[in-house]
Amino acid sequence: MRYVKDMQTKTKLSKTSVGLIQAVRAEAARRGVSTPELANRVGRNKKFFYDRFNFRKAFSTDDLNDIAVALGITMADIISSARLAAGMKSPDLEVTA
Repeated sequence: MRYVKDMQTKTKLSKTSVGLIQAVRAEAARRGVSTPELANRVGRNKKFFYDRFNFRKAFSTDDLNDIAVALGITMADIISSARLAAGMKSPDLEVTA
């Protein structure tokens, strides 16, 4: 079981799945899209997102594509957001000028 930092949550999901879930949440927030609105745009119910935003289930690639379209971005944008967040959390990340 994996412990999700800052969330006080245990999950069986991979780090990648957790990062993608967090990226979806962040991208929706950046665009001012609430969870109910995102669910409506994607054609899913709120429970679908509740289960994922609480790290109970992972998004599929089809889910990520549908979400990206609903947010007006690409799936690559979501993946980039997850990678960026993972890099920012990395204790051995070196930033040079």
